[in-house]
Order: sequence, then structure tokens, then C-alpha cells
Amino acid sequence: MKSAKLFLFGFLIVLLGCQKDADTTRQDGPRDSRLKIKNQVIPLTPGFGLKSEPAEPIGFEFTLIAEVDAPVVDGQTVQATHVEIIENWAFVSYNMRGSQQLGAIDIIDITNPAYPQIVRTILFDDKDVNTVGWHNGHIVIAGQDVEGAYYGFYSLDDESLEINRLQSYSAMSMVIENNDVYVVSGDTGGLTIIDADGNEEFLPYTDARSVAVNDNVFVLTSEYIDVVNGDQIPIDPNYIQYASKAELSLSNEYLFAALNRGGVHIYDLDDLSLFQVMDRPLTPEGMDEENFVTNGVSYNEPLLFAANGAAGILVSGKSDLFKSDHEFLTYGYFDFEGPLSTNFVKSQGNYVFVATGLGGLKILTIQEIPNNDDCIWQEETAYGGSESGSGAAWWYYLDNTGETQHPIYAGQQLIEDAYIEINPINGSDNIEMVIELGPKLRLQDTNQPVKIQGYNCGELPTSRPPSGLFTTYKGDQLVIELPNYHYYVVHLDVEVCYEP
Repeated sequence: MKSAKLFLFGFLIVLLGCQKDADTTRQDGPRDSRLKIKNQVIPLTPGFGLKSEPAEPIGFEFTLIAEVDAPVVDGQTVQATHVEIIENWAFVSYNMRGSQQLGAIDIIDITNPAYPQIVRTILFDDKDVNTVGWHNGHIVIAGQDVEGAYYGFYSLDDESLEINRLQSYSAMSMVIENNDVYVVSGDTGGLTIIDADGNEEFLPYTDARSVAVNDNVFVLTSEYIDVVNGDQIPIDPNYIQYASKAELSLSNEYLFAALNRGGVHIYDLDDLSLFQVMDRPLTPEGMDEENFVTNGVSYNEPLLFAANGAAGILVSGKSDLFKSDHEFLTYGYFDFEGPLSTNFVKSQGNYVFVATGLGGLKILTIQEIPNNDDCIWQEETAYGGSESGSGAAWWYYLDNTGETQHPIYAGQQLIEDAYIEINPINGSDNIEMVIELGPKLRLQDTNQPVKIQGYNCGELPTSRPPSGLFTTYKGDQLVIELPNYHYYVVHLDVEVCYEP
């Protein structure tokens, strides 16, 4: 399977790298105008119904790298429904809230964690896209249109779409595993398994919501979780909401079930026994409790993420880092500085993708941070750049006409995993500078720790310029829009983590 995956990945690169988009796949204006780089650290807060004080630090930092506005199809804003990550590409599907069927797919290049880019957008003016995947050189989609539930194969090569009908009104969930496609459709539908040759096997289920696959196939319905050709796990019939999103997810040890009113149920895969229940969030006074339910779940060892509707994304974890008895410990919610309804979360590798309905998509990175007990933080002066400045005092500068990524030096030492990246801004003469400090640097708690001066050709000083006189930028931001200069001197007041 690994060699087949790499082949498909290479095929995708060729298609995306050499083809021009057809008019039907374009938004009005540049696609990147929908993607906004943020580079903002997101804290975890107690959230709804949790403890009054946050738990102890868990050793991970979450950074909101970018926000992606939802596409507009036929004048209507669609909503994010699913994310599938294949190598360095994220496929994002969208549908239309309500009875109208409109959909879209974004293909996002996540090769550079600090600067994801939308490389292609595909619009559908007659169908919802509820889920997306990749199979044998095609994008696989599933959802509903005026005729009911469907699954289909979209070719990036010739932009053709082959649609196949499913029983029921809407396809709800899909998994692609071992070259087979597993898709479930809802009320009056069931599980359809499509092999590499296109042959279908259909298993009827009443009100199927989600499918998960490892050595077994698990199907979530509103009444039970079925292990195909095996056992059943009963579910309280009051848990699952009508026509709502509910989801299964797997790890090597556990089956996770997002059961709406039932919260997250965690089952031990050895015997399917109930290992733990993480309750739905409490409903704040005066708000509709039907909006405070668990719609999605994703495990990325050792972290567990739950999409808890209007309460947002709950973060928990299971390891010695969290609790000695190895249960999942609830830590808190992502604090996006305001209420934000979420119905889907996907975490894989160093990423967390959060679907926020009409609010679009949020892309976060996960970084393991050193324990402060293992650091001696020392104040230093830092400069970013690939070129060493002249004169008696040390300094660096970066040349905007060469490489786009440049190292950071602090105390005259190169800092690992710290860099400065310069990116063009579509439709503007300005540039965007992204300063990535990494785990070994942090800004000093001083006024204006970031100072930047731009220089045109022929203006670069012959000795270290005094940063107090910099005028291009002074502040504390790490993502900055700047006028386009030939050279930049970037001075940072930082603290460096030195091991004792």
C-alpha cells in the first residue's frame, strides 16, 4: 500500500503542477484571497461546564496558522463538512445548509506548515459534497443531489465526474481503505463497499451515519454500532439527533464514537467494552441544548479532539503526560476569542483542521514544547537573515530577491527550527513576512520586541543599524504585511531556551 500511495501522490503533483484550472473551478478573484495567514497561538480554556481552572500544561502548543473562508457557489456560501489528508495535501469538502444542493472541494498544499496554500477549488452547482477522499488517481466524493444519495469519482486530468447512485437520500460518511471504498447512506440506506474494479456490495442499515475501517468494519447507526460480520454495541436511542452528523474514529486501541447528546463513547477494541464516556458539554443558561452536542471526534496520539457544536473543540489526552491511570483527561477548549460552532475536526500528523460551518475552516499546527523545567531562559538579541552584515558588531540581513526562507540567529548562534519566510500577497505590491520562533525561542515581554527596517538596492548600511531608529515596523506581531524592499533587517528581542 505504501508504494501505491506514493504513486498516487506523484500523480497528484503532476496534475496540479502542470494543469490550468477550468473556468468552472475558479472563484471570483484569487483563491488565496480566501486563505488568511494568522500564525496565532491558541490557548486552551476551561470552556463550557469544565473545571474552573485549567489543568496542568500538557506539553503541546497549538498555533492557528490560517483561516479559510468557505467558497461561494452560485452566490451562496457553502459550509465545510470533511477533511481528508493525503501526504502533503488536504482535501476539504463543502455542502449547502438547508434544502438547496451546492458543494465544493478545496485542495490545500500543506507542505510548508507555516504557509498552506489553496492550489485548486472545484465547484458543484447541483450537489452537496458531504465527504471526500482519494482513490486510484481520482478524488472521491459522496453526498446528495436532487436524485438522492450518490458517490462519484472526479478526474483532475479531464475534469470529468462519474456519478453512481446509492440507496437513501444522502451519503453521510466514507472511508477508503486497502483500495476499497466504504460509504454509508442514511435513512433507508446502508453500507456500500466498492472494490478496485468498481464492483459493489450493499449491506442495508436503518439510519446509518458513519463508517470506520481497520481489520473490521464498523457502522454507526442511531441505535447501535455494528461490527460487520460480528457483534453489535447498543446505543441509547435518545443520543443521536435527527439528520445530524455523528461519527466514528479509530486508533490501534480504541473505537471512538461521537454520539451527539451522548458525548464521546470510547470502546476498547480488544473486547468492545466501554472504556470511558466523555459527556456532552453543559448548555449555558438561555441557549438551546440541541446545539451543545458532540458531532465529530478525531484521535492523534496522544491527543483526542471532539467537535462539541456551539461549545467548540474539546481537547483531551491519554498518556503518562496527562494522567497516571491512563484514562483520557479533559483539558479544555480551543479559545478562538469568541463563540464558534464546530461540527467536524480532523487531526493528523502535526495538523488540526476545524470545520466551523459557514465560518469556513481553521488550520492549526501542533508542536510539542519543552518543559520549562528543562530550560534556562536567557534574554538575547536575535537577527533573521541568510547574509552576514559588515562592521565590527554582528548582525544579519535577508535578501528579498533570493530564497524565501531565512534562518534566525540569537546570541550569534543559529537557532534550530526558527526561521523567517517571505511570501508575496496576491493582488498587492506588498509582501507578507512570517516569523517562526520554534520551540527554543520566545519574544521578550517588552514593548515592541519585533523591529524591521527595509532597504532598497544600494541603501544597505555598512555596519549594524540601530534598531531604535527602525521605521518600517515596530511591534509584537509575527505575521506582518510590509512594503516590498530589496533587503530587510529583522531585529528581535527574544528569550532562548538553554538546557541546564
